[in-house]
Amino acid sequence: MKIALLPFCLAAASAFSAHPVATTRSSRTDALRAASSLRPDGKKSEFDKPLHKVASTVPVASPKALSERERAKLPDVMLDADYILTIGVAALCPLIIWYHPSYDPAGGPSLIGVAGGLFHALFAALLWVQTRRVRCVFEKDSFEFYNIKGPKLDLEKGAWLETKPDNYVVGTLNRWKYDKITNYGFFPSLEFPVIVFFKETETDEKKWNRWFAAFDGYGRGQPHFFPGICNAGQFKEQMELRGVKRKPIPTLKDQQSK
Repeated sequence: MKIALLPFCLAAASAFSAHPVATTRSSRTDALRAASSLRPDGKKSEFDKPLHKVASTVPVASPKALSERERAKLPDVMLDADYILTIGVAALCPLIIWYHPSYDPAGGPSLIGVAGGLFHALFAALLWVQTRRVRCVFEKDSFEFYNIKGPKLDLEKGAWLETKPDNYVVGTLNRWKYDKITNYGFFPSLEFPVIVFFKETETDEKKWNRWFAAFDGYGRGQPHFFPGICNAGQFKEQMELRGVKRKPIPTLKDQQSK
């Protein structure tokens, strides 16, 4: 009886044994190409395009840039303060406390929600202080960040602008020349700039990989980031008028035209 069952056991075991895969990579590629040839419009198949093409964009000046002679006549411009980011962060405080789920049987607020709300309140207070006392000034050949000093931090009542301490990342002045800037932008958008960034080559190349710059895989300059505490529209306008170069941002229409 045992001998009679042996062929059936061997057959069952063979069903779970590894078999060579008949389809190879070349055959799968051939199948995809054959399927792509069935397109009725006769256009080139998407399978014939590379998955990723490394391309480098060259910074260009805005068409709104003035000539060198006109830029030399521009007056110094101090940007207005912008409290939208501060208000937005402060508004998150009660929302986090209110909407965070609570596991308290008595129905009290969640400790995690309270901690998160207080954190945003403190962050909003820091942004308010910085927005009130820091000013960005565009001058002849560079722009710089200053601190307001004096009575009530009011320039119309006797306060004055004072140079900020050296940049804590690269150890230089918070002053950058226009012709050394290779890119700038606003995240997530110009309309609501949480972060404003720019990249420059004035800083010593040995310092390009410090702090957040270490995450910049492209290199070719020192990136800087600051919260949107000044008027982003005015910042963009002054950068354009003074001929600061920027990498063009490709749109969906640009990609489709290629």
